[in-house]
Amino acid sequence: MLQISYHTRYWLTVSGTRLTYAHLCGKNTYMEGAEQTINPKLPRSFMTPWVLLLLKQWSLHGYLIMQHLNSMGFSEVDHPTLYKELRRLENQGFVSSEWETGDSGPARRVYSITDAGEELLQGWTEVVSGYQRMINGFFDLYAQTFGFAPTPTPDPTESDDETQRG
Repeated sequence: MLQISYHTRYWLTVSGTRLTYAHLCGKNTYMEGAEQTINPKLPRSFMTPWVLLLLKQWSLHGYLIMQHLNSMGFSEVDHPTLYKELRRLENQGFVSSEWETGDSGPARRVYSITDAGEELLQGWTEVVSGYQRMINGFFDLYAQTFGFAPTPTPDPTESDDETQRG
């Protein structure tokens, strides 16, 4: 078991696959907390929930999935990595695919989310929500410690430069 007490108001405990985060107020008064059992079947790559969420909205071929991922900041993900993940998700029953033939160009494999994939996405949503609470706690503590909130990192997909606008 690992327990991190990073301030008298916050603590984090990791024991096996159980993650507990608590916000304390006053003398050890438990005010708010998030206890999350980490599902060992959940993939470790944060790209996976994004792929599943995209496929919940649309049936897409790999190139379009890659374009969406790049626009969301996944510029380090290359095509082989994405296709390997799509094959893994399909082999495990989380996505399905079928060949789409068009009037022009070669046939392409189009991916869709399955019911099992939707369940996996829900599990990811719960885990990410727990992480979000932990991150919010970190920034709250940071602001209390330094007297100001950290400056947000600019979104690389957005630019204030007028020369790059259409």
